Amino acid sequence: MIPWPRHPAFDTPLATLSGVSEPGRKALAKKGLVTFADLLSLPPLRYQDRREVHPLSSAREGEALLFTCTVTDMRQKRARSGRDYLECSVEDLSGLGAKGKLLFFHGTGYIARLFAAGDRLAVYGAPSFQAVWGGAPRAAGTLAVFPHPDFWNLRSARLGDILGVFPVYGAITRMSPAVRKRLLETILERFRDVPRILPGGFLAERGLKDPTELVEILHRPPSATGGRIPASARQTRTYRALATMELVFWRLFALREKERRRGMAVPRQPAGAGDLGDEMVALLPFALSPEQGRVLAEIRGLLALPSPANILLQGEVGSGKTAVAAALLFGAAGRGRQAALVAPTDLLARQHFDFLLPHAQRLGVGVELFAGSNPASRRKRALESLASGAIRIAVGTQALLFPKLAFRDLALAVVDEQHRFGVKQRLALREKSPSADLVSMSATPIPRSLAAALYGEMEICSIRGTLPGRRQPLVTVFPAGGRDEAYGLFAGLLRSGERGFLVSPRIGDPSAACGGGDDGDGADCRDGDGGEGAPATQEAGRPARGPGGPSVAEMEAKLSGIAPDIPFGTVHGRLAQAARSRVMDDFREGRLKALVATTIVEVGVDVPGVNVMLVEGAENMGLAQLHQLRGRVGRGGGEAHLILLAAGTPTERSERRFEALQSGADGYALAELDLSLRGPGDDLGLRQSGWPGFSFVKLPRDLGLMDGAFELAEDLFGRRGEFSPELSAALEEQEREMAAEALGV
Repeated sequence: MIPWPRHPAFDTPLATLSGVSEPGRKALAKKGLVTFADLLSLPPLRYQDRREVHPLSSAREGEALLFTCTVTDMRQKRARSGRDYLECSVEDLSGLGAKGKLLFFHGTGYIARLFAAGDRLAVYGAPSFQAVWGGAPRAAGTLAVFPHPDFWNLRSARLGDILGVFPVYGAITRMSPAVRKRLLETILERFRDVPRILPGGFLAERGLKDPTELVEILHRPPSATGGRIPASARQTRTYRALATMELVFWRLFALREKERRRGMAVPRQPAGAGDLGDEMVALLPFALSPEQGRVLAEIRGLLALPSPANILLQGEVGSGKTAVAAALLFGAAGRGRQAALVAPTDLLARQHFDFLLPHAQRLGVGVELFAGSNPASRRKRALESLASGAIRIAVGTQALLFPKLAFRDLALAVVDEQHRFGVKQRLALREKSPSADLVSMSATPIPRSLAAALYGEMEICSIRGTLPGRRQPLVTVFPAGGRDEAYGLFAGLLRSGERGFLVSPRIGDPSAACGGGDDGDGADCRDGDGGEGAPATQEAGRPARGPGGPSVAEMEAKLSGIAPDIPFGTVHGRLAQAARSRVMDDFREGRLKALVATTIVEVGVDVPGVNVMLVEGAENMGLAQLHQLRGRVGRGGGEAHLILLAAGTPTERSERRFEALQSGADGYALAELDLSLRGPGDDLGLRQSGWPGFSFVKLPRDLGLMDGAFELAEDLFGRRGEFSPELSAALEEQEREMAAEALGV
């Protein structure tokens, strides 16, 4: 998300380059690769260090080197396994007499035409002194064997052109590494007059390079001798400098947003006696907890400030965030203005609407649900009433962000399940009403070390603990072979009078295409926050499973077979909304004892009195997702049970997740543990959560870069008067693009 300057080296479409077909262009666009800048932001996998020619005698096991040699013999051979290969005997040209072999297993006929015995070659590769082929290891010795090395025939190639540091690229859909490398060389030829992004004085004082220089070095590394070249491009100083710059600009966005809000004056009517929010609270069948009361007062104080508020309300699952949010919504409506509640799924939006509607009717406040399944006539009336101001509280999904939906006077937007939204959606809400206050709720607490990075432009208000009387569920873990026992425990608890959820990681057959309904759980798309994602292993006697575990249909069959006396229903994202609502109503009212569902029930589903949940494929789910699922049971008091069933062999990280859940740790402790368990390849689901896609930053691996990057950003922001027109325009353009993406335009 570095805001590159407007220049042909960055903003030219990839489709203008020869070698990119129309099908290729469409495939690249689906991956977000549209312009030259997009391709430049994908780093090489690694570098080949071909700065020096080494004697073959210096070869070390597994360490790549460049050497020159003479081909003494070439033979097509067949291994014991029946596999054909080409074996080339070579002798070092250094004069030290070392010998080796080059082995080629693919394209042997073509390779055999590129050189012959007596030719001199330059060879780059990693040797093996225990080469294996045909199932038998070669005896240890001094003969170095190079499986499929890179080579150049010195009859046609100049050694000077071979020497240097050269990037190695991975394949992209419909673009081979060779084509990608050629396209990048064409793009880099346009870098001669690229304008710098950052002020020269700022860079010079700190000995830094501009991001435009860094990205060129990333793809054209200097070839000066001396110094070790890291095995991975991500380990180089250049890459880490680009990651730092990306964090600098992310923080710069946050600082600009804070300044923008501070610069806006909003007319305020202080909340006090007679506040409609307090009247709504008085209608609740329970009193707010001390923590709820404290946070409500804290947020009201922020909403009374003269500039628009941007608040993150985070709290444990079951801590009572919804009641606090409802008080805020009615408070805005009571002052004659409008408020919106945005939920990530239609199911959760309807649940919020059902909670607010009776209070709104008693208090005389117009409230409406904006859902895709509403009849056209109702949608038309609702849009007109919203634009006129007759509707004071609007509830819906991201449909509330669409351009055609207009508010008369939007004062407050509450976004539920913040981890499903992000900065782009917040920018879209800003387009609706620049002066509106924004409160984002999250039941997935954010580790303190990440809060400044992800929510740098927000005030964070936290509810500690859960509502009085709530206890963490008893967590029982079953291995893949314990499926009958797990279902037996589930059925036994339901026969004793409980109700429960059965959670599947997918809907249908793994061969079906993803596609799905408005809640995002497609035919074989696993819902969730991106656990390890390792495919489940298949047990003897069990049906083949797709990613993560059995489908909804398999779980229905299993429950029917083991407990035919238990009435159950099914909900998932591909089910028609009317049918889904009927099933949920039957489950809430007790006509159904069990609900088979995808992880659609992870988000905000509130059915008091449901105390049992069985989750299949649990080892493939992330800790944040399991925590959310855990929070769906035990909401009405009593002892609750979470049954976790593995679909395959859990990894060490999965085992630690299970242990943390069994310990009864709260969401804040689980968030810190989740961060420590994630590997460097995990990106915390930022792209899936609406955050701007980092190209170079990988969290949590790059947490150590944040302090330095944020310090640079604060300094840079203080010198914004030195910003070039290119930088100011690029920052504004990126904000517009993120808002447009969230709005779907």
